[in-house]
Amino acid sequence: MSKQMFRYLLAGTTIGGLLLGLVLFDKTPSPKSIARPNFLLVITDDQSWIHTSFAGYPAVKTPNFDRIASEGIYFRNAYTSAPTCTASRSAILTGQHFWRLGSAGQLWGEFPASLTTYQDILEKNGYKTGYTGKGWGPGKAVMGNPAGPNYSQIKKDVDPNFSTIDHVENLKQFLREKKPDQPFSFWVSPTEPHRPFLHDVGVNSGEIDMKKVTVPPFLPDVPVVRNDIADYLYEIQWFDKELGTILQVLEEQGELDNTVIVFTSDNGMAFPRAKSNNYEYGTHVPFAVRWGNGITDHQDVTDFLSLTDIAPTFLDLAGITPPAAMTGKSFRQQLLAKKSGRIDKQRNAAFSGFERHIKDARLEDRGYPSRAIHTDKYLYIQNLAPERWPAGMPPKLLDIDDGSPSKNIIKQLDKYEAFWKLAADKRPAVELYAIDHDPGQLNNLAGNPEYKSLQAALEQQLLEQMQQTGDPWTTGNGEIFNTYIYYAKDSQ
Repeated sequence: MSKQMFRYLLAGTTIGGLLLGLVLFDKTPSPKSIARPNFLLVITDDQSWIHTSFAGYPAVKTPNFDRIASEGIYFRNAYTSAPTCTASRSAILTGQHFWRLGSAGQLWGEFPASLTTYQDILEKNGYKTGYTGKGWGPGKAVMGNPAGPNYSQIKKDVDPNFSTIDHVENLKQFLREKKPDQPFSFWVSPTEPHRPFLHDVGVNSGEIDMKKVTVPPFLPDVPVVRNDIADYLYEIQWFDKELGTILQVLEEQGELDNTVIVFTSDNGMAFPRAKSNNYEYGTHVPFAVRWGNGITDHQDVTDFLSLTDIAPTFLDLAGITPPAAMTGKSFRQQLLAKKSGRIDKQRNAAFSGFERHIKDARLEDRGYPSRAIHTDKYLYIQNLAPERWPAGMPPKLLDIDDGSPSKNIIKQLDKYEAFWKLAADKRPAVELYAIDHDPGQLNNLAGNPEYKSLQAALEQQLLEQMQQTGDPWTTGNGEIFNTYIYYAKDSQ
């Protein structure tokens, strides 16, 4: 299919109402022995999938993430719906792709009362709910934070570059308030490893082995970037220590094994060509699940997951039928399969997209609309407005987080123009990458005759997903994303 035909379909396709609610779920009743488990979602802020020691990254030590993965299931192919925090967190809470959520699907948007979250449903079914840390957002929540009641009042005295919220003590407070034998669903949501970082803390701490720091191929391998990555890795380790204490608290209170613990991140690392991009470092996130009462042995699973799958899974495990509006699909089958590898052959892809991030990144607050499909070996991206600047207009490049030495260095065009182009230059309408051979997505295969049939197949699969989930770009209403209000003046 030509890109012209693709755009024609995007502009003219209509969706029947029944299709919007057509979602398949595993309806098998939960065994009585594992009924009504607790749920703990641990969601870091801006962490790419590769940066855990369990994933094999040599320069970081994450023993507590590793414990969750080794005592449970490690999912190798988990992807965010959108590589930007508010959109991603809205998708997690609602079990729907961000493009279905209106203003709630953009940074500093509005979460309306009309959207139902899995926390809402669990609370109505007897669960105590809450969060500590970031929760949903940033943005305007009409009915209070959608992640639940806020347990962030207890603070700790640390450098302000790190989270000053004492997640452990706030979790303890939450647990003290719940009724005896009442199940709970709680978010632990630190700001690590979101920028800003404490400058040079990685190298100066002595905790990061600088010789083992690896630089993605889309960034220059120079000391400034290496130090920047080391600071990011230090923040990952910083929170991992707190995670260990959280696990200890649950164990001491006898709640550990009856708690489904999901560890993930909202999107990838806050570096050029990562966060706010559909490339692997922007969308591919860590994902591990521990559930002592349900998962008896470690498995390493390759089924593709979307973060939209968390909501229907939690509801499914609680014995609640997920609402039809949820486009995510329960992965209960994968949790209870007791085997590694590909459990469900139909879980062979994940989908992501991007619209807007920072206010005023482009003229008239226009976004950079794009949609992507991720498979075992390939990444296919449709850039729906390729005439726009993907990282925001030069020289500011607002969609790349400020305060980043890595961002500043690629602006030195006399030395690093090639890296600036990768991060910030205008892109073609279609991108296709063989991610198993091209981990940095540098070699665009779109238009290569050798990949013609593959490109057409991925294009069709992406279009079908967009149609089935009611993406406004398939109904001729895609520009609606540019009309939503930012509810903060400075929106980083």
